Amino acid sequence: MRILIGLWFTLAATPGQGIKTPGIQIPFASVKADVELPFAPRWIVFSDTVLIPNKTGGLERLDVKTNKLVEPVTGPSKLCGGAATAFTSLWIPNCETRALMRFDAKIAADPKAVPAKPADQKPAADAKPAEPAKLAEPVKIDSGIGSALPAVAANADSVWILSDDKTTLSRVDPDQNKVVSELRLPAGCNTLTWGETALWVTCPSENRVLRINPETTLVEKRIEVSGQPAALAIGESSLWVLCLKDGKVDRIDPKTNKVTKTIETGVSGTTHGGIAFGQGSVWVTLPGFPITRIDPVTEKVMQQFWGRGGGAIEFGQGSLWLTNVEEGTLWRIDPKRILATLAE
Repeated sequence: MRILIGLWFTLAATPGQGIKTPGIQIPFASVKADVELPFAPRWIVFSDTVLIPNKTGGLERLDVKTNKLVEPVTGPSKLCGGAATAFTSLWIPNCETRALMRFDAKIAADPKAVPAKPADQKPAADAKPAEPAKLAEPVKIDSGIGSALPAVAANADSVWILSDDKTTLSRVDPDQNKVVSELRLPAGCNTLTWGETALWVTCPSENRVLRINPETTLVEKRIEVSGQPAALAIGESSLWVLCLKDGKVDRIDPKTNKVTKTIETGVSGTTHGGIAFGQGSVWVTLPGFPITRIDPVTEKVMQQFWGRGGGAIEFGQGSLWLTNVEEGTLWRIDPKRILATLAE
């Protein structure tokens, strides 16, 4: 199960910007969706059943084979801040209770599922009927839940959450189901992800990305990047950082902790955007340009779709998922269809 996270925008198209190289810009109206859904999520959970946040903060189930909505997850609401999947659980912040909710991942994906039992375990002769499996339980976070997105990530032995707007990074032990340590980060750090053996956090007020060692819970490196880093993606053994001030994507080598390439999108001065990695491409969404595709091999923008649409951008189940915030819809798009769409 994978979670990939993007950010949203609501600004109007700005056709005067973007990449001016002939053959790169393409009208977004030429892109066709495989399915359009009546939701505008800022994050999605990918598994055998795709879980999509709805308007009330609950979870809808989508059958990925049929592209049909099936029975929603009953109970939860006001979920926020993205999700992480680890330790047979789905971890999602709840902005109403200000707790980190731990869902049984199997039941969340399939309401008829029951927790797995060891193969050699047999029921006793006088065993009572099993009680219904519990879908979720809260993990108390003393510092509460902040507004970061994505705010939660997981590594091999812990779950991590940016747990307040003072940028406290809390470490949750899944065995104890409680916070076991905290780390105060600079004010305004706002996105969290895990990959390449480290935790990574964007800090736009300092124009830095922090690399955090999960074994010590300490900041290991402070990496200077372009202005206003706002979103992260991991792929091709690299960390990709969307920086909004000048519309740049910085590529960081986790081995050297240095920016090895800065890629221009030509879209500057925005306040929101998102980035994802999948099927051999880096995908960016920015105001007025719902999809910009970057080739990580040539490190160049190969396609840039302009017009209305887009918002959050995700990659999972072999598809690109694009939220249209203005219209309140979610598109599932075959990336092969995007690659086959050429400039007129």
